[in-house]
Amino acid sequence: MSSFDWLAQIRAEFERLHGFYDLAVEDLMPEQWHALPAPQTNHIGFIVWHYTRTEDNIVRFVLQGRPTVWMEGDWAERLGLPPKGIQGTGMSLAEAQALRIRDTEGFKTYMRQVWAATREFLDGVDDETLGRTFLIKPLGEMLGGRALLQVCLCHGYSHLGELTLARSLLGLPRTTSI
Repeated sequence: MSSFDWLAQIRAEFERLHGFYDLAVEDLMPEQWHALPAPQTNHIGFIVWHYTRTEDNIVRFVLQGRPTVWMEGDWAERLGLPPKGIQGTGMSLAEAQALRIRDTEGFKTYMRQVWAATREFLDGVDDETLGRTFLIKPLGEMLGGRALLQVCLCHGYSHLGELTLARSLLGLPRTTSI
């Protein structure tokens, strides 16, 4: 019986997800980051900020017990965005719609640093970390592997769908086939 390398698949899906996010913001003009596709929706800037911050928090802070890329790079101050501990979860729609990424190129640099940090983690992660229980606020306790799958990958793809729809509603070309 052959064994299936689940970790290789997880690594591949993170690379795929990151590529889709990169493509989704690559061609945006600054005003398109914050255009509302419909009255009760989030704008692209919020969606991308929220997901990137979530992955950063799960991979660096929760699973590794390290400062996030956000904290290490002083990105909140550099970009004029909310400080550590705030990533959009629990924000009201008005608060989310008011968030502005004024330096989109700087934010893309932060994104690339988070993607690189995740890649580095996945290249060296061990079964002990994947099988250990962590507290994921506000979701409760879960295994490290489940946090990667549910809170990062599944959550990331759900927001990618939202991002893809937002682009379509704004009249922008699709960047994914999902």
